[in-house]
Amino acid sequence: MKSLFYIFTVLLLTSSSSFAQLSNPQQLKLSEQTESDFLLDDTAEERSEVDNFSPFLSVVTILVFVFILVFVGAGIIITVIGLLILFGLIGTGILSASLLIGLNTRSFLKGFKTFLISSTSIIGIYLGLMTFWILSSLLHWWSIETTLLYGAITGLIGGLILGLILSIIIHRLTTYFKTQLKAK
Repeated sequence: MKSLFYIFTVLLLTSSSSFAQLSNPQQLKLSEQTESDFLLDDTAEERSEVDNFSPFLSVVTILVFVFILVFVGAGIIITVIGLLILFGLIGTGILSASLLIGLNTRSFLKGFKTFLISSTSIIGIYLGLMTFWILSSLLHWWSIETTLLYGAITGLIGGLILGLILSIIIHRLTTYFKTQLKAK
């Protein structure tokens, strides 16, 4: 930001010094005369149009633009692959932890409950982060750090509560269907 300020200051000082140089009336008349002569001279205008075109510069510009597009595309692909690997590792960790808890306690219900609560907690964190970030960027509530912290905490608590409620509902539904199947 400071360098941008210095650049604007230097540009402002150089432009004001050039105006100061043209304050002499003789120089003003001379500069007006040369401008009018330039506008009347058609050959000078045609020469400037011809001289400004450079095929090499056009090719270099196109190549630079293509390289920028390629590198942006590669960055997007690398980011997507990294996120897929991250989500895969998180999912594998949740699944393996749930499987180990289920095998250790010899209870399918406890393993499934662990899987459900862990999954909804992780999803709740991501949804809370995104929701609070979008709301804060629209309404300008807090700084980004505070927004992300509140979003993660709220999402975690919401995910835990949702996981517990879903596990109770699924447990009751399975016992209800089990009793209905035994009655027939």
